Amino acid sequence: MESRSVSKERFFIVIRGKSRKGFCRGCIGRVEAETAQGELMGLMYGCGSNNGTPKSGGLVRAEDTYPLSRHQAQLLLYISSPSRRLEVLCNPQLFSAICDLSPGDLVVMAHKRGHVPAVVKNLMQIGKKENREDLNMLGFEVEFVDSENNVLPSKLAPQPIFTAADIIQVVPSYAVPLGLQCRDIENGGSRRKVVMRINSMPSIGTSARPFMEHQSEQSVIRNQKLSTSPVPLEVGSLVEVVNNAGITVYGVIRWLGTPEGKVDTWAGIELDFEVKGCSDGVYKDRRYFTCKGNSALFVPITKCCPDSRFGHSSEVTETFKSTEVPPVPSYEELEEDAPPVPESKAVSLFVGKMKGIQGHINSCYLDATLFSLFSSSVTVDAICNKPADKEQPITCILKSIVNRLRRQGYVPAQSVMNFRKKLGCETFSKNEKDPEEFISVLFQKVLCIEPLLKLRSEGGTSQGAYTLQIFLEKEQMGQTPTVQKLLDTSCMSGDIKFETMPSCLIIQMPRCGNKYKMFSHILPSTELDITDLLYNCPRECFICGQTARFECLQCLPDCKLQPGRIKQYCSTCNTQVHSHRSRRSHSPRALVLPAGVAADVPVPRHTMQLFGVLCIQTSHYVSFVKYGPGSHSWLFFDSMADRHGDDQSGYNIPQVRACPELGDFLSRPEEELTRVSPALAPELVRRLLCDSYMFLYHSPEMSVSIPNNGGP
Repeated sequence: MESRSVSKERFFIVIRGKSRKGFCRGCIGRVEAETAQGELMGLMYGCGSNNGTPKSGGLVRAEDTYPLSRHQAQLLLYISSPSRRLEVLCNPQLFSAICDLSPGDLVVMAHKRGHVPAVVKNLMQIGKKENREDLNMLGFEVEFVDSENNVLPSKLAPQPIFTAADIIQVVPSYAVPLGLQCRDIENGGSRRKVVMRINSMPSIGTSARPFMEHQSEQSVIRNQKLSTSPVPLEVGSLVEVVNNAGITVYGVIRWLGTPEGKVDTWAGIELDFEVKGCSDGVYKDRRYFTCKGNSALFVPITKCCPDSRFGHSSEVTETFKSTEVPPVPSYEELEEDAPPVPESKAVSLFVGKMKGIQGHINSCYLDATLFSLFSSSVTVDAICNKPADKEQPITCILKSIVNRLRRQGYVPAQSVMNFRKKLGCETFSKNEKDPEEFISVLFQKVLCIEPLLKLRSEGGTSQGAYTLQIFLEKEQMGQTPTVQKLLDTSCMSGDIKFETMPSCLIIQMPRCGNKYKMFSHILPSTELDITDLLYNCPRECFICGQTARFECLQCLPDCKLQPGRIKQYCSTCNTQVHSHRSRRSHSPRALVLPAGVAADVPVPRHTMQLFGVLCIQTSHYVSFVKYGPGSHSWLFFDSMADRHGDDQSGYNIPQVRACPELGDFLSRPEEELTRVSPALAPELVRRLLCDSYMFLYHSPEMSVSIPNNGGP
């Protein structure tokens, strides 16, 4: 095999493809030569504890790699997990900013205490370069900033060397002269470091306080602390703004004043990263400041809030520290029930921190389930229409939770704990549970609703169920299954049919416990067609479209007949298909059809829409919720996204995030989705693909079955 050598030093990371001669996804390599077929021959790094020493040479296709500079390769090499390297790489703007970091720059780190601001102290080389081919890894030594903007002394908080994957936000370099700086300050005979705000640019329409020569740095800092509050903002302030899509963007105020044609004070903000539709400092044909293109955002000052990732004032911080429980907004229960939140109001009501349902003591399975079922879906809204005189006390508690969620967008943990204690078993208020166990209790004992599913199995026996578990062999599916194919294969293999069209279908993915997943990732089916799974329902011939009379389980995986699709045939096509020598041993079965079905009448399709997904990762449940018909109308909910305080006196901070990127992903053709690597997908999309536990479908035009009259 002919190859040509490479004179210039070139590095790369493998982003896709199967393992081949040593290389695998996430490995970092250095190009030694390139073949005439476009394949790269090179040394391989990152396959063990001694990442900096290259392993034996390998061969990889050029289209399966992504080029790296030496600096980028060194940063990625220090990330031990190949999948985490690819996650960092799939956010090119953040990774580019990380590559440009230097001592003194401000960052936000992912830490066991949560998202913590820090100052870069040094860029550290890891490993000895004993051979010419060795590649030193690079990591970051940082100093964390406490809630009062003081840099924590290293003797009190020794820090390890962090990887690029630990950095979740970079404060741009322009924010240092305008925003925060780190300085050594004398205080009581000792020296300490503080992060302080520098006003190097006057505000338009405001008077900047002059810096007097006789003032000490301590007095300036003290004055700044006293004058800084959650409300006053000035040029150089680091702020956050929630846009119309419910996404929070961060930046620094570069201009304050009243634009032409406006009467209120507006802020010109230079964003951390480029956003499509923004300018370079121009608003309505007039320039107010200059920055990179797509980085200037102009909004009323009332829409700006201090950057929540950094402390703002010692006075506010101390008040927050002394609070053992979060401030709960006042709420007054009304007689009428609140309807499901419409698409037009969902983002403004739900998105943000301290939104959704607050988690407490292993409640994430319950929080995620309640938020998915009751926030916006009309499917189980029968709870709000049930006569009050027929309700049980626990039903009234649940109704109060649902109404509060729909009116206020937030339910405190205490309200949910009262509900958990009434569920009939003490373990519901203390232990980890699976959503399917809670769902059965919720519908049967609390809502007194008949089983959502009526399933007919082999032999004609019928049984009710609230959820449907997928059972199949892994060999029956391709490498990237869809929910539609999983459902079809499971029901056909188990000879199960739906006796009636369900109004709500909750499908549990195949897995063994919380750690083992049968498939590395599963593609959601936004629309589920269950026409061919309905018992005693007309079906279309797979070949000609006439009314089907037979179905064949053995044809399900047939590669020549669209594998994974249910195969049913009219009498003519059934004979022709099974005349092939490879199908002569098949045993097609006659379908049960209603009397009087014409052969040439089009068969109506019975479909259901995806409205929620429960995901699990290391025993922690979160959920994705579709809050409207728009393709981008997706929310991500985590009842324990963050925590304030310690385990004894602190509390969990729930968070709801807008997730329009999921809509973009799911709008792509299925054939294209099967070729997508989850590691290169956006963070929340990857979580849905890889961690899905339950998929929730409904028929919006149908209501839930009428509650039974029996007791629990």
